[in-house]
Amino acid sequence: KIKKEEKKTNPQIFKNETIFFKEYKMTRESILKEFKEVTGINEAKKIYKTLAKKLHPDVGGDEESFKLLNAIYNDLIEHKIYFSNDIKIDVELEKIISLILHFENITIELVGSWVWVSGDTKEIKDKLKELGFKWASKKKMWFYGEMKGRNPKEKSMEEIKGKYGSEVLKSDKKERIAG
Repeated sequence: KIKKEEKKTNPQIFKNETIFFKEYKMTRESILKEFKEVTGINEAKKIYKTLAKKLHPDVGGDEESFKLLNAIYNDLIEHKIYFSNDIKIDVELEKIISLILHFENITIELVGSWVWVSGDTKEIKDKLKELGFKWASKKKMWFYGEMKGRNPKEKSMEEIKGKYGSEVLKSDKKERIAG
């Protein structure tokens, strides 16, 4: 049973009864503590999603705590989290990568939660399309992964790598010999 003195927010009607939930709040220190042992972007995203489900004002959270979570998460992603050599790759991405690893003269790179393919891709463009890759004409590269919305300011590949981290998984570039 919920006590009367608890803050009454987000009423839900069930069988003609009104049930109230206690507002969920977190301090800056408690949010930072949740991200303390994070070593990678995917792990940070999972923690963020878990906390967002608790702190969002629409589900009983506090607006200030939710804004604080967003600020801390964005700071971590932009400045403090990078991929390590022992990265854990999402199962779906792992399957996609395994289907293209055998192609020659291409470079496969994991940038954030996207797979980027460059190099001699003309011969395999139909296979890449079939697998769900899309062509990024300005970058002259193929990418696989969900793009959420359109970014009004196009970012260079270097800016994207700087923000999300980058790991070259395969590089089969032909070496030129000066002569």
